[in-house]
Amino acid sequence: MPALLLPTERASSATANPALVLTMVWAAIVVALGIPAIKAGVFDTLSTDDAMRLVEVRDLLDGQGWFDLTQYRLDPPGIAMHWSRIVDAPLALLILLFRPLLGQHASEALTLVVWPSVLLGVALWLTAAIACQASAPAERPRIQLATILVTALSVPALIHFRAGAIDHHNVQIVLLLGFMLCIIDLEHSAARAGLAGCLAALSLAVGLEMLPAIAVASAAVVGLLIWKGPEVLRSACAFGAGLAGSALLLALLLLPTNNLARPVCDAFGGPILLLSAGGGIALLAVAGVSSLHGSLRTRLAAAATAGALLLGAFFKSYPSCVASPYAQVDPLLVSFWLDRVTETMPVTQLARMQPQKLLGYYAFPLLTLGLCLAAIVRDMPQTRFRWTVSTVTLAALYGVSLWELRGAAAANIVAAPLCVMGIVALRNRAVANWGLVRAALLVSPATLGGIGFAIWPALAAGTAGHTIAAPDPAVSCQTISSAAPLAALSPGRVMAPIDSGPAILAATSHSVFAGPYHRNNDGNLAMVQTLTATPDAARAMLRERQVDYVLTCNHSADQEDLVRIAPEGLAAQLGRGGDPDFLERIEAVSKPGWTVWRVRK
Repeated sequence: MPALLLPTERASSATANPALVLTMVWAAIVVALGIPAIKAGVFDTLSTDDAMRLVEVRDLLDGQGWFDLTQYRLDPPGIAMHWSRIVDAPLALLILLFRPLLGQHASEALTLVVWPSVLLGVALWLTAAIACQASAPAERPRIQLATILVTALSVPALIHFRAGAIDHHNVQIVLLLGFMLCIIDLEHSAARAGLAGCLAALSLAVGLEMLPAIAVASAAVVGLLIWKGPEVLRSACAFGAGLAGSALLLALLLLPTNNLARPVCDAFGGPILLLSAGGGIALLAVAGVSSLHGSLRTRLAAAATAGALLLGAFFKSYPSCVASPYAQVDPLLVSFWLDRVTETMPVTQLARMQPQKLLGYYAFPLLTLGLCLAAIVRDMPQTRFRWTVSTVTLAALYGVSLWELRGAAAANIVAAPLCVMGIVALRNRAVANWGLVRAALLVSPATLGGIGFAIWPALAAGTAGHTIAAPDPAVSCQTISSAAPLAALSPGRVMAPIDSGPAILAATSHSVFAGPYHRNNDGNLAMVQTLTATPDAARAMLRERQVDYVLTCNHSADQEDLVRIAPEGLAAQLGRGGDPDFLERIEAVSKPGWTVWRVRK
């Protein structure tokens, strides 16, 4: 790692050592992101997804099967999760490594800190390496310095590297950066082309958030093969073989053999296996035709035929996967839960509710796209693919961020090295002094985000009454410590708010019905329908579901919506201090704002 960062020529005395800067920046970010964990304890910094990941890792360590991704304590008898063992495995290995010396609790706490911190260091190194890909040795120190600093200011992405962040977003960001590092050098290195294919398949096996970016980058490779033919034949074959081979290998490692073709549209399964392995094989076929018949027209026809066959097979085999990934979520749950999830908000909703954040999320990658387009025009034809594949990949990420806010994290961190590269490409004099660093810092996400907040009074005009709810996890009953007292009760089935579910699973041996996952239609609907029903109807529903405990959290978004939907429903009456005869208040584990009831049998 350090060897790639150290310049091959001595830089001027005004230039900082990039390896030293990377280490210092990494340490500063780790400490800054770790302050909440220091104050509240790392377990209470876990998001709902982090807590569920911890539960999944514990189940794996306790003997649950590698291929069995069912969460048996969520909506009993269980829900099959759409997550991947690729993230579970290193977390479980770290816990096993630390446990003999520290014990279970401390080993988990240390893992919660170490894992995202290591990934942050890798991400910083990868962005610096991307930016230096095509630069001269003498230029690299300042390019690396500028890139590291801009990456450190990519605020939308940093949240995924905080202490406790163990879901899968940070892993996907790192894999995408590795993919970018390799694919922009595809023309000049078959080895990197093959590695790019492997990283693409690995990213898709972790989750599908990066699918649009990987798809357009792969299409760019096909376009390069069509345009240049024999010149890039070896690299194109390496990329196709890496993609197809890795996808097939990962399928054997992660999926039961009888489920390889299963129509799973929200995770790695039959549809993604068809697209990735089939896409790699199709690229190899086009390369084979290109080696036999070298004309541009022949390559274009072969690519069109292979693409049509692949997409035809996909649409015929998995027509349901064309719909939105949230199409299966019940309309009641869309309005009750999904519409208020911040990370799934489109840009239009963010603009309506918190316009001061628009610049911080969207301005930097948009500016970088402009620099990339200008670089495509001005760069030499023989190196134009580097800018083309970078531009289309960033454009895809940006498009995802407009649809869902969570896409802004990847768009901003990928834009960091591309922005520095664009400044260098358009203004080479900036490399000779500190102008490059100043220019990069001036347009960083943190700077642009600060501008957005500075002009907030003007942007806020007309937004009265629109806010994004951001409740304190502690008072909204989402932290592990808030759920810990429930462990004193006999294990049972708990009807609780949606966002409280993962914390209860992590802190106790109880089962829960509701949890913030789109596959959990049944359990979430059961909670909403039961707690909005009249007490008499709710009594029958609780008995039918064999519920042992009911929890109300007066400061949770769920409770507010339940009261709004049904002012005379069970949740509303319990929130007002009602005492139905079929529920018994358990004072020992209740506290202000959080009330626990035992269902009388």
